[in-house]
Amino acid sequence: METIDFTKSLKAFYTAKQTMQEVLVPSGTFLAVEKCGEPGGETFEQAIQSLFTVVFTAKFGLKGQLPCDFKVSKLECVYLSDPAATARTQWRWRLMVRIPDQITAANVTAVKKMVKEKREVDASAVKRLRWNEGRAVQVLHVGPYDRIGQTCRWLRNEAEKQGFSVTGPVHEIYISDPRRTAAEKLKTIVRLGVKR
Repeated sequence: METIDFTKSLKAFYTAKQTMQEVLVPSGTFLAVEKCGEPGGETFEQAIQSLFTVVFTAKFGLKGQLPCDFKVSKLECVYLSDPAATARTQWRWRLMVRIPDQITAANVTAVKKMVKEKREVDASAVKRLRWNEGRAVQVLHVGPYDRIGQTCRWLRNEAEKQGFSVTGPVHEIYISDPRRTAAEKLKTIVRLGVKR
């Protein structure tokens, strides 16, 4: 049985350099939670827990029902409000994990039911969606999460210098596990949707 690993099959979108790169990101299927609150706060952490509970339950609970296996992909966050113009406690965001297209909406409904019955985790906010990010610029941020804003501003300025208009939201892809990595060594891809 095929095992899908997006960090290998879509390597160009799950690795980055410390200089700006232009990318054309293909559309994909994700499990996602959209909420409002401070990144790293209680609502954010609860959303991460419910999202990964559904992802891992899909991986192991649907074994034998899917035509493929998959490695659990990286956590991603898209900021739906402008962080520069909104109080941090009011930021709107969408946490996401890419999943194989073969996992259907019906599969996700079944998994959420399993999660509620067996793990007593409320996963009602988790949804399956398709997202087409398209043309973007990205850079690798190395260091604490609270300094990503500086990297984002640099990336926006660099993109505009090179003739791009920024059209998309701030998109972060967390490469490192903060439970196992020192803050100064954390790696995060920062991406912005753009057009010429």
